[in-house]
Amino acid sequence: MKTQTRARLKLLGVFMIFVGPLALAYLLYYGLSYGAAGTNGGELVDPAMRLPDVVLTSADGETRQSGALFEQKWTILQVAPRGCGEACIESLEKTRQIRALLHRRAARVQRVLVTDIEQSHPEIERQPDLTAFRAPLAELTSAFESQDALVPGTIYLIDPLGNWMLYYPPGGDGGALFKDIKHLLKLSHIG
Repeated sequence: MKTQTRARLKLLGVFMIFVGPLALAYLLYYGLSYGAAGTNGGELVDPAMRLPDVVLTSADGETRQSGALFEQKWTILQVAPRGCGEACIESLEKTRQIRALLHRRAARVQRVLVTDIEQSHPEIERQPDLTAFRAPLAELTSAFESQDALVPGTIYLIDPLGNWMLYYPPGGDGGALFKDIKHLLKLSHIG
């Protein structure tokens, strides 16, 4: 090898020793971890949308504002106009399993079902971690319709500040919701 070629290789080696780690760190931080393509499995609501504050009535007749309820924890919300049908029941079962898989972080997540009729269903009553409410749904459904997300069985993810962030159309396996919630709970210190 010529002396000039050897000198260039040495210079390239020294350059790589100093610049290589910086380039790798830049790629890992900006390029691979949370790039523009996104890492969410659900449909992103961009920008996140504040849900309207509606009066919720529990099965025992207690009333409360939805804004106060949604601002406590991460909320897996299901809205069932005209009652909880087949798709709704299937989604309830998925969300029950997902919350159970969160183990110690499950206390930071609440499951809420909102419907506009008085309803008792054996499947709903068998889920002790589900809170069911009755409320007029016009305001909520108009918010979901604005994002083309009002399909029976759709699951909505609400952050602890009351913002609707993601939704999951019915028919999925639940893996995307589990992955997203696990990731958000890991990164978030609220809720």
